[in-house]
Amino acid sequence: MTLDELLSACTTKGFQGSGPGGQHRNKTNTGVWLTLREYNLEIKSCEARSAKENRTHALHRMQMAIALNVREAPPAVEIPFPGSNGHIQPSNALFPLFVAHVFDIMATKSGDSKAAAQAFGLTQSALVKILRQDKSCAEKLQGQRVAGGKKKLKLS
Repeated sequence: MTLDELLSACTTKGFQGSGPGGQHRNKTNTGVWLTLREYNLEIKSCEARSAKENRTHALHRMQMAIALNVREAPPAVEIPFPGSNGHIQPSNALFPLFVAHVFDIMATKSGDSKAAAQAFGLTQSALVKILRQDKSCAEKLQGQRVAGGKKKLKLS
């Protein structure tokens, strides 16, 4: 789903961010609170001074939250790896979709990351290295492995 489609599916509220800062703190309602009732997800963003920037940050976080929390049947067709040379950065716009596909495949295989790695033409260690770039992905991976009866991975 594109960012515009995601924004239209969410309820958006503005708020004034709290915290220290005194005269340097923005006193207007530039914070953004997105709610996606369909999946019971809420995301807040107030680190920027612009409501537009905060909305973009919140939408990207919402994409990652959906990728980590909503499971669907993996596609039957082969999924092309969205990165290059076995690498993809979390800043890549296709990273949340890649993460969603990885965890969808892992959910059907009892938390086994090897099947997900093979679906993208990666080694298991390369896939784990990619997922460890994002803290929430690393935690989800660890939870999937424990639920599947596998040993914990060393994340640091």
